[in-house]
Amino acid sequence: MGEDIKWLIGISASMAVSFIIALIASFRSLAASIKAGDDALHERINRTRDDYVRRVDLDGHVNQLREGMKELKDETRESTRETNKRLDQVLAVLTQERK
Repeated sequence: MGEDIKWLIGISASMAVSFIIALIASFRSLAASIKAGDDALHERINRTRDDYVRRVDLDGHVNQLREGMKELKDETRESTRETNKRLDQVLAVLTQERK
């Protein structure tokens, strides 16, 4: 009976070692696939970060554009006033010459 127990212990030890090796291999495989998924996610996040503008920067540029448009509008109004003044002067001179 001693031989049978040795044989049974040997088989159970071999099965236990095989099970532990299979368990370790499956966990390593799972960890590798999770890491690959994480790397793909981080790549997408980094690409999005690189391709798009931060909100603060966008707001700053939009405000600069608004200020520039306001300045252009004011300059156009002033130019129109000056042109109207000159046209009024020309009309005044022309009407005085006709009299």
